[in-house]
Amino acid sequence: MKYLFFLLTISYIAIGYGYWDINGEGGRVVSLSPFSSALGGATLPDESSASQVFTNPSGLARLSRSCFSVSGWGTGWREEITYDIWCLGGPYRFNEGGMSPRGSLALAFPLGNSLTAGAGIATVSQYEMLAIVQVFTEVSENKLQLHKILTSEGTGDQHEALFSIAGQSGRLRLGVSSGIRFGSGETTTYSDRTDGSQYDSTFHETWEISEFAIRAGASAKLGYTQVYSTFNNGGERYKSYMALGSAASFPFMKGGFLGTEIGLYDGSEIRVAAYSKLPWIIPCTTWMLGISGYRPEAAYKMGMGFSCGLDYVFGHSRISGVYSWNSRFREGCSVPIDYINWVYDSGESVIVGFEQSF
Repeated sequence: MKYLFFLLTISYIAIGYGYWDINGEGGRVVSLSPFSSALGGATLPDESSASQVFTNPSGLARLSRSCFSVSGWGTGWREEITYDIWCLGGPYRFNEGGMSPRGSLALAFPLGNSLTAGAGIATVSQYEMLAIVQVFTEVSENKLQLHKILTSEGTGDQHEALFSIAGQSGRLRLGVSSGIRFGSGETTTYSDRTDGSQYDSTFHETWEISEFAIRAGASAKLGYTQVYSTFNNGGERYKSYMALGSAASFPFMKGGFLGTEIGLYDGSEIRVAAYSKLPWIIPCTTWMLGISGYRPEAAYKMGMGFSCGLDYVFGHSRISGVYSWNSRFREGCSVPIDYINWVYDSGESVIVGFEQSF
């Protein structure tokens, strides 16, 4: 692990990192609560967390007490670029680094008459990366020579500030969070030619975003099973996400459960997760485990994710700790540079969290 940071709470599973993400969507925060992160990014409602403002607002409907959630994370990333076998200078290029810690903050409180209100602010995407890509040119048959090196340095964040309302009617719970998604950033790319034929060049781009954001959820208890759905809208630099899931909890599991979720980014890129939560050997402690898979456009193969975490509850307080890892493959045809066979991204995070009911 190249970069791990210890803070106050949350979860982070990013879809991708590296040169191409700097200039697009950055490192997206897939799960905005430690509970969701430990379950492989699943958006199962958590009835004891104000962070459901971001994850699945329907979970707020069952809160019986006011709740405060604070969160933070740190993550490290690694990108491997594999070039055509005929490239002179080596078939691989590795980029790696770490992002500065970010976090989220949420508050929820019952209004009476089966209604709950909430509010929160969170970082949803980061652009803090330094990455290098090599560009080759054909000098003869089956011989490719290094032509130039592109070095990009990106900084910036996207955040969401949301207000929520949730309610329950019979077995059905509904919740919606709406507000603004905002942020800014910049990217500087240096193009260094290796043959000395031209002067080196520099490209600098800045961006700023202010757009409407909405997150919604629905859930219902059907015997031992809970079914749920979630949605968040997309934007200029942010993909939409919609998902369906279910979790089953039986008496012998002593409050634990098993579940699965399937979702789509931008209506076409599939993501699946399987997860469990069970009591641990230490009293008042539960352990959680999640496995996920994600297949973006032009994927070389399915990207995989793994996460595990612990919850410890004492009185009206709750502490969570989570480790998560995520990977992604992209075919060379998905990036606008010739002679790249595929790109492999991976990232890992350590997350801790604190919540207080009162």
